[in-house]
Amino acid sequence: MKRTGWAAAVMMLAMAGCGESGTVESKPGTPVDRSSEAERAELKARQEALYEEALAAAKASRGAGEPAVWTLADEDTTIHIMGTVHFLRPELDWRSDKIDIALAEADTLVFEADVSSPDAASEMMAFVSSHALFTDGRQLTSLLDEAETEELKAALDYLGFPLGAMETFRPWYAAVNLSVLQMQKDGFDPNAGVEQVLEREGKAAGKDFAYLETIEEQLGRFANLPDDEQVDFLISSAESVEEGSEMLDVLVDEWEDGDVAGLAALMSNPEMMGSEAIYDALLKERNQDWVPKVEAMLDEPGTVLIAVGAGHLAGKDSVIELLRAQGYEVAGP
Repeated sequence: MKRTGWAAAVMMLAMAGCGESGTVESKPGTPVDRSSEAERAELKARQEALYEEALAAAKASRGAGEPAVWTLADEDTTIHIMGTVHFLRPELDWRSDKIDIALAEADTLVFEADVSSPDAASEMMAFVSSHALFTDGRQLTSLLDEAETEELKAALDYLGFPLGAMETFRPWYAAVNLSVLQMQKDGFDPNAGVEQVLEREGKAAGKDFAYLETIEEQLGRFANLPDDEQVDFLISSAESVEEGSEMLDVLVDEWEDGDVAGLAALMSNPEMMGSEAIYDALLKERNQDWVPKVEAMLDEPGTVLIAVGAGHLAGKDSVIELLRAQGYEVAGP
């Protein structure tokens, strides 16, 4: 099996909005210094080997047969924490008694970011205008060599999307859009995602909502990656588009089984993410930012359900392990 689109995997299990704060604009005229074809082939082979190893480890581990739910509590506060998948096939039945009880008990639902309100839509539009599109006259393909351009064009042809429509996109934003197109083609629907379902039910029940980060905080770290990191992320996604949804189905299966160790094997590895910088920006740094916010929730009496991408709750750098390292008793898998 070849490596799959890690941008799609991140979108599915780690990023609710599309992915944090402040940007560093690249200077016009910076020469494109890309790896040689041989170096790219060596990197691809290494990532494929890592994926096979991680897949074997994930299949060898087992969960409880339902999505994992953790609980952190003190005298007057209970915090339930569950991992989510942001895009799901509509026909998947993922509900469990634990999830239903946690939802029913919660006074407040906490998500990664507000991505559905009118204010969020305005914030998203402003962020895209200022940080997702080139503002210096360059085009996306000016950062790609000939082989990378052909790789991207082939992926977009497969998805029925013209390359010209992405020329104004910075590479991270092109990768996000490529991933969304891939997931939708493969039958994954954001409206069937866990947060969307919980939000609809929470609103109907009159619950309060809170968020761990803003759209700018979530997407800004993507925009802040150096151009070469962004391009690598884009091309690794483009290379895998025609391979279909195999990796995404594996991730959903591991999440649905509550196999936290399996998810950790697949997600909590900087090399499999492409680089330490991507891993830190998309998972590790965000988890570190969230932990003090979770701790602060213990100061307010009541019951909270935190629902965030399952990739944030698996592995040594997860929110769960960071809380435990602070001395908190977090009950669960």
